[in-house]
Amino acid sequence: MNSDQKESPVLLDKIDQLIQTLNKPKVADNKTLWSSDECAAYLGLSKKKFMGDVACKRTFPQARNVGGSENRTNWRWVASDVMSWALAQKTTH
Repeated sequence: MNSDQKESPVLLDKIDQLIQTLNKPKVADNKTLWSSDECAAYLGLSKKKFMGDVACKRTFPQARNVGGSENRTNWRWVASDVMSWALAQKTTH
């Protein structure tokens, strides 16, 4: 089996994931909930940096626990709130 044949299932899986993503209905940013991974990616940070230095700031938007428990994996932020917060931050150079 050559390398092209080995990569074909991986490529097909990635194409299928892309199609599924593109087929999802578009939800307005003020209705979209982001996980800590998504917030970190938007802000260009690692998840650890986001959770340790940003999410805990009093000025950062309040998280919502969508799981109904205290499990931290259930915390979500409204995407438009995170975007607005990021735009409001002063740059320091």
